[in-house]
Amino acid sequence: MTSLEFERAHQPRNDGSLIVSLAGLAASAARGSVSALGRWHKQRRDRAAFMNLLGKEEWVYRDLGIHRGDVEWASRLPMNVNAALELEKMRDRSLRNW
Repeated sequence: MTSLEFERAHQPRNDGSLIVSLAGLAASAARGSVSALGRWHKQRRDRAAFMNLLGKEEWVYRDLGIHRGDVEWASRLPMNVNAALELEKMRDRSLRNW
């Protein structure tokens, strides 16, 4: 590569590439925001469904292989943690120890 070719290859272009780059960054940020909003909405629905387990009769908990205290513990987990999945893990651990 000659020095002239090198200079041409490394000169800034003025063909709108900055605008294209900024548009790409904006689109990427928008996709990330939509994705995060979708995850948050799903977590809210999952937690609302899980909260229906609170206040059930003891036979329901026995049927599921869990205890009332387990459900109460899981209901206090942070929103970003899938409480139903954590409760299922707890149940599986207790069944293995039987």
